Amino acid sequence: MVAFKLEDFSGIKPRMSRRLLPPNNATVARNTKLLEGELRGYHKPNLLVDLSGLGFTIGRAYRIPASVTGGSDAWLAFQSQNVDIIRSPVLNDAYNRYYWASDTGIPSYNTLARIVAGNTGANAPWYLGVPQPGTSLTVTPSTGGTNETRSYVYTFVTAYGEEGPPSNPTTVTGDASSASWGLSGFATTYADLTHRNITKVNIYRTIPNSTNPAFFFVAQISFSTSPYTYSDTASDTTVALNNTLDFTANFPPDAGMQGMALMPQGYLVGFKGRNLYFSEQYLPHAWNPAYQLATEFEIVGLAVWGQTLIICTASNPYMGSGVSPNAFTMQKLDGVTPCLSRRGIVSTVAGAYFPTIDGLAMLNGMGLNIISQDLVTKEEWATYTPTAFFAAQLGLQYMAFNSSNFAVLINPTEPKARMLEIDAFQNIQGIETDKYTGNIQLIQNNQVFDWDPNGAERLYWHWRSKEVQFPKFVNLGAAKIKFDESAVNVTDNIAAVYAPYNTARFNAAPLAPINSKPIGTSGCVYRKGLVAGWTQPENFSPIAGGPLYPLLQMQSQGVSVRLIVYCNAIIVADRIVHSDTIQRLPSGFKHDIWQFEMFGNTNVYSLQVAETGKELGTV
Repeated sequence: MVAFKLEDFSGIKPRMSRRLLPPNNATVARNTKLLEGELRGYHKPNLLVDLSGLGFTIGRAYRIPASVTGGSDAWLAFQSQNVDIIRSPVLNDAYNRYYWASDTGIPSYNTLARIVAGNTGANAPWYLGVPQPGTSLTVTPSTGGTNETRSYVYTFVTAYGEEGPPSNPTTVTGDASSASWGLSGFATTYADLTHRNITKVNIYRTIPNSTNPAFFFVAQISFSTSPYTYSDTASDTTVALNNTLDFTANFPPDAGMQGMALMPQGYLVGFKGRNLYFSEQYLPHAWNPAYQLATEFEIVGLAVWGQTLIICTASNPYMGSGVSPNAFTMQKLDGVTPCLSRRGIVSTVAGAYFPTIDGLAMLNGMGLNIISQDLVTKEEWATYTPTAFFAAQLGLQYMAFNSSNFAVLINPTEPKARMLEIDAFQNIQGIETDKYTGNIQLIQNNQVFDWDPNGAERLYWHWRSKEVQFPKFVNLGAAKIKFDESAVNVTDNIAAVYAPYNTARFNAAPLAPINSKPIGTSGCVYRKGLVAGWTQPENFSPIAGGPLYPLLQMQSQGVSVRLIVYCNAIIVADRIVHSDTIQRLPSGFKHDIWQFEMFGNTNVYSLQVAETGKELGTV
């Protein structure tokens, strides 16, 4: 007697032979949520927002919730996937600014009010940083009497109070008792005049014979694009009570800075090539060149884990930390572990994940580990094209797409769902982890969807067992599947999953007439490759290859599970089954290698298989 039962289903382990897998592991587990041990589909994503009116293909979308805007959700959308977006670390920021940098464009920022109003046109973002004035002042004092020597500088200030580096100083000697020192020669223009929100000019001067060599604040005047002047009439005694110019190297970031991350201590770290750049603490606009560091190899991307900056490069990774930018230090890790994709880098509470040549790496305070090592070898990992990963995290789960229609999920904390695949979607352009809900969002056709929302319709799943090898040749003549037969609306799901296949199949090749070949002939085999990216059998009709899926029939069938039985890699049964009903399988042949495949839109609890129907009751 040969009889066995499959339940407590698990995911895939591509590194293991199909015949040496543990009994409940799969060779295919797609769109299959295995956290409960059952075969069940993920929920159909829920539409959050349609951004198709923006006029470009969206690669990243950042949600600002209604609790922040005071109205409805607002969205920051970008064409490039390689955009790092940071909310302002400025204490009590009245303007609620958001900052970003990418591999395309100049580092920029905008206020919440302007983002809500449109983030384009009159509300277009500003370039990050404040430029240095290009001219020094002309100072004209009175002469005669007791002379004193002063130095003057001035700075540009934005409408949001961001102050840039000072001009080169102008030093003059004049009458100490002069009632007025005339200042002229202010710069009336600067680089990117329309992209910097300069509205004010701050004037500073030194105090003669003072023990403090700093520049003291004199006055703030309005910036003008026409020549303008100022008369300094303040006494040394008055000016000495004012604030001093605290920062003299608060330059804008490098215009080619490709990305950035926010450290918990309030300073930003950016990168370009092999260089690291640092802003002053809680001053995102001020980037001091003296803080710059460099790595040996080109930087791919950054992630913050706890108090540590993870620096992924084209070779060795680095870890860095510091209570302030001028105290930042780096440690280079041993071993060549190149990061293969910038958008494959995600940070979790356990560490930073990133794809490398040997698998999915996790870097934390304990060092670097390949957390997928027991799941895939280097050879199998390469078939997932990790260089194309764009990823997000849900808790400790890592979800990465490598194309518009295929993703891999790795969950190091779930033994039953360590590795799964997703192929239920088309035209995926981006993936995000929502900063406020922690949930994953998918960007599809310039629309943003909430991934796996509770209560929504289930996606169709696909699960194929290991190759079960028996000690002798047998004929398995009966099978039974237990599953949930409650009502499920499948209409939308069927149309979303199978209608695109029918269109592609119709355009891919001539269609053979239905029933044109006898059952069992070469025209009735299960073929693949007719439609790019489709992984299910393509000539699925038992009578010689009706090549298209019967959508109306499938939409009307409600809950269903499709069972396919393989004997020595040949399909011997393919049918829609009812729950807890014995299925008679074909007879007349025997073999020791058997495999079982299921597709469904409901929850499957178990699969029982035996040589006879009577023997099903023994397992």
